[in-house]
Amino acid sequence: MEQKAMEDDLIRLFRKMIKIDFSAYLQGISREEFYMMGTIEEYFEREKDAEGMNVSAIAKALDVSSPAVSRMLRGMEQKGYIMKQVSSQNRRNTLVRLTGKGVQAYERARKELDRLLLKVMDYMGQRDMEEFIRLWNKLAGGFIEEYRLCKAAIHTKGDGHNERQI
Repeated sequence: MEQKAMEDDLIRLFRKMIKIDFSAYLQGISREEFYMMGTIEEYFEREKDAEGMNVSAIAKALDVSSPAVSRMLRGMEQKGYIMKQVSSQNRRNTLVRLTGKGVQAYERARKELDRLLLKVMDYMGQRDMEEFIRLWNKLAGGFIEEYRLCKAAIHTKGDGHNERQI
């Protein structure tokens, strides 16, 4: 296959993947809420005795800014999915945990998404799924590295003193 044809196929594949709306399977919670609930849930599976998960740790795990996480947490708190409290160790830190309602919402959505993924994995077959995951991770790694280099180049060009050639 020619280079241009591969590029075009990859762009078409990305468009197809972007069109897939998983929110229909998330039982009334947003994709972002689902990811955040999953991050918090996984944290408590590892740290069973923790008071809560730090907002900055959530931001780091999701690779988003702390202000963006804080905005989202406000909405989730209004819906009754999370509760926030001040850390007893450091009063400047806000800690987060899922409420019973939040755990139920996450588990309902997770169960429905798992059902979908099992159907898709059955369609693909074990060997193809394993190969797809391996290759998709390799592809994502390439994009992430190029993005990192691009951001670094843009950042250093901003002051006119540290220009970097890619």
